[in-house]
Amino acid sequence: MNWQADGDKNWNRISSWLQVSPPDPNLRVLVLAAHPDDETIGASLLLSRFPQSSVAFLTDGAPRDTSLWSAGVNGSRDDYASTRKQEAIRAFHYAGVSAQRMFWLGAIDQEAAFEMSSLAERFAKLMAEISPAVVVTHAYEGGHPDHDSAAVVARLATSLLDNENRPVLLEMTSYHARDGQCVTGEFLHPESSPEMCFEFSPSDRARKRKMLDAYASQRLVLENFPIDEERLRLAPEYNYGEPPHAGKLWYECMGWPMTASRWRELAATAIAEAQEHSCL
Repeated sequence: MNWQADGDKNWNRISSWLQVSPPDPNLRVLVLAAHPDDETIGASLLLSRFPQSSVAFLTDGAPRDTSLWSAGVNGSRDDYASTRKQEAIRAFHYAGVSAQRMFWLGAIDQEAAFEMSSLAERFAKLMAEISPAVVVTHAYEGGHPDHDSAAVVARLATSLLDNENRPVLLEMTSYHARDGQCVTGEFLHPESSPEMCFEFSPSDRARKRKMLDAYASQRLVLENFPIDEERLRLAPEYNYGEPPHAGKLWYECMGWPMTASRWRELAATAIAEAQEHSCL
């Protein structure tokens, strides 16, 4: 079977690949998550269904600014990054995914936007080594600057691969702002691309609860995410020069260092660099 199909023309086939029971053990899924725990929030079921799944983390989950750390976290930034890595290993255990299928692209939490071009090159190299049929990452929704950066990195990285080896690019839900409130578990613009909804069985919910609980340092944040379903969709073509929605983005509502206008400037630079590279 040709896994590297044209996603827009083969949505029904892609859906069947991911939802057929029993699942195809040879299907390779690669999740690009901005931080440790994002893969559990958006793709826990997918990881558990496919034993050859892998996860690449864009950042180490530990910002430089300690005011952005979760409550109760102490020690150095390296200590915090190590804690988040160990939590990810425990979460992977519940999904049946080996820790050897965990990869780190090297950015610092809150700072991925400053190196999107180099991160895309690293991710393209990883994809060339793993040869995934499907890549799952974040949508461009303004929830977290690292989430939006992951969307750019995934798009740029897949463009660096030849058509025969280019995986289908899907998105998972994270969070975004709506009327000044944080919305989780659904896409900002559900009409922009076909999506599939995985409704959880009791065992699916129990597994996801264990995976979320493994991220003890993020307990207060993760309480806000649903555990009864997960949604995936084809990644639409975004205009990164425009904000994902009107008004303040969620990370601006939170008063984090990055602004929407600055992020768009950095994205434009990364995209221009990638286009220049492709023309060499």
